[in-house]
Amino acid sequence: MEFDTIYGYIKIDRDYSKSVDFIKSLGKDESYPFVNTNMFSFGDYEIPYFYENPIFGFAATYKNFGYDLSDWNDFILKIENILRNIDFDNAQFHVFSSIGDFTLFWRKRGSSLLGEENDRKYIAKYSLTKTPEWYFGFGRRSPFTGYTNPNKIDPYEDLRNDPDFGFVYPVPKVS
Repeated sequence: MEFDTIYGYIKIDRDYSKSVDFIKSLGKDESYPFVNTNMFSFGDYEIPYFYENPIFGFAATYKNFGYDLSDWNDFILKIENILRNIDFDNAQFHVFSSIGDFTLFWRKRGSSLLGEENDRKYIAKYSLTKTPEWYFGFGRRSPFTGYTNPNKIDPYEDLRNDPDFGFVYPVPKVS
């Protein structure tokens, strides 16, 4: 039996209370892969316990995560539902699994460090997909700028590069 780990963070932009309230409203998830309130840590919202933005942590272990495309799609859709309902700057979730080592990254569009005029360059340089809500990509990035060295983005760590697996982004919503 394989045990896989997902850990990461969500960097909060401004509204700490709204963000905490939404994640607390998740409660206990009954469908795999589970994303429960208790998998998050909220840090502290008072200065000097953070310097720029509060960061929420996330950690979970799963059995046999990632063998099936639906695992990835369901996890991403659950995280995106959270991001859609909180005030975040960027988020990053590292998946350490038996099928590989992957990092999922989201950056809110219109955030202070990236102007829309640099869109095409940013997307091309950092291998991102632009949606109306955010930029999405694979690869570890700095929580403070969202940038990484494009030469260190490993194309094998991007599920979109495996045509046999069938991953597409944006993930199709299940009705």
